[in-house]
Amino acid sequence: MLASELMEKVRRIEIRSRRIVQNRTAGAWHASFKGRGIEFAEIREYQEGDEMRSIDWNVSARLGSPFIKLFTEEREQNVFFLVDRSASGQFGSGSTTKDEFSAEVAAVLAFSATLNKDKVGLLLYSDQEELQLDPARGHHHVLRIIRELLAFEPKSPHTNLAGGIEHLLKTTLKRSIVFILSDLITPEFAKPLRALARKHEVILLHISDPIERELPDIAALSISDLETGQVTRLTRKEAQTLSERTSSAAEEIASSCRRAGIDYVPLDTATDYLPAIIALFQRRISRR
Repeated sequence: MLASELMEKVRRIEIRSRRIVQNRTAGAWHASFKGRGIEFAEIREYQEGDEMRSIDWNVSARLGSPFIKLFTEEREQNVFFLVDRSASGQFGSGSTTKDEFSAEVAAVLAFSATLNKDKVGLLLYSDQEELQLDPARGHHHVLRIIRELLAFEPKSPHTNLAGGIEHLLKTTLKRSIVFILSDLITPEFAKPLRALARKHEVILLHISDPIERELPDIAALSISDLETGQVTRLTRKEAQTLSERTSSAAEEIASSCRRAGIDYVPLDTATDYLPAIIALFQRRISRR
């Protein structure tokens, strides 16, 4: 990609993402991802209406009258994006590839987080670590993330999402909000995903192209695996069976995520992602 073309794409995503954040997601992000910790603010004298359980009995005993402890919400949070950068992300039956779609979704979420003064990090993974950016704040850092999502050339075409999840488990010590963006065309990853959910808040964004769920209804067609280069010829019946298996696998993943307390969000490159993101925020707010 030419530098001028890349900058134009980054700028276009930046403008659209910031408009969405300012109009739709900024407040919802804060309500959806409140800080879990609290930090001490001050001690003041008890006033009528204060909760009795807030009284600091040691201080009250020393000073001879009731005093309470006040706390504030610990706001700073780490937000991490684990993005699948295997070769299957280069596919797109319409005007947008899965990689480009993922970049815009991540941009909206990253700008929402940074507006809330949260730190944002990135891990690009194929079947190996491709790039890791430590969590940081700021507009320029988000622009760097968008550039990498659009232009980074991975060393490997293959996928091993489980490896990326295990990498995060080893390297991300502070409790974080982890967004995983992948088409989930990958070997089994359920076990490390459950382990990640025990340590962090996890949201799985399943990026798919319409043609992956419903192949054209023709007598026979050939499909090429972008990760292995293997070409397979399918009859109409085999194509229907493949579509059914794809749908069944997605349902199983969704069920597994529910059991593990993970938010599962299916996204389609041919459909506006914003309603699904807003619905995610609303579900999280209602749970709180």
